[in-house]
Amino acid sequence: MWERREQQPLLNREAALALGRTGTGTRAAEPGWRHACHVLLYAPLPAGSPPPGYAVLMQLRFDGRFGFPGGLVEPGGESLEAGLHRELLEELGPAASELRLQPRHHRGARVWPLGRTGSGSDAGLVTHFYIRRLRLEELAAIERGGPTAPEHGLEVQGLVRVPLGRGLPAFLQHRFAGDAREQLLGALPTLGIRAPPPPNNEDPPNTEPLTPKQGKE
Repeated sequence: MWERREQQPLLNREAALALGRTGTGTRAAEPGWRHACHVLLYAPLPAGSPPPGYAVLMQLRFDGRFGFPGGLVEPGGESLEAGLHRELLEELGPAASELRLQPRHHRGARVWPLGRTGSGSDAGLVTHFYIRRLRLEELAAIERGGPTAPEHGLEVQGLVRVPLGRGLPAFLQHRFAGDAREQLLGALPTLGIRAPPPPNNEDPPNTEPLTPKQGKE
């Protein structure tokens, strides 16, 4: 069984940005949060492929955990999407140059106060999650170009396709970076996939972002 993680409310993009963009705030009522953006890239497989018929990319990180491509946004003038694009070029290489993420690809954000990110960091962190559909040839080009990325062999050890069929429960027993497991589980309905039941009667992952008003309460 995969390890239990405390559920965090899912905010929309506007509510998450209202928390602030710099520093290391410790409570949602305080400004000064760092923001990190990650993206799930997926593509439909050819007709006749085994169900569910999609390829989903994740990466094996330097710390032995699985996660999604992306990283911290620079404080100041860098937008969420610009920061994510910069990280994708570093982690995925030149094939990611055309992956222009837009606010419409944003699927929600979670707030992790001081000491609760699960990564050993003392920073208060807001983790933004994006989902982007590609053509299979685009996704395959990213896979082929991964070894040429600046961070290949350093922060990123390699790209993997998530086993979405019978192998998914076993895959979920691996260790994941931050809330990457919850992000994956929350994204499965987008692909028409029913998530495996959580262990020990744990609540299912939140998949609907809160409105700006709810996010500020």
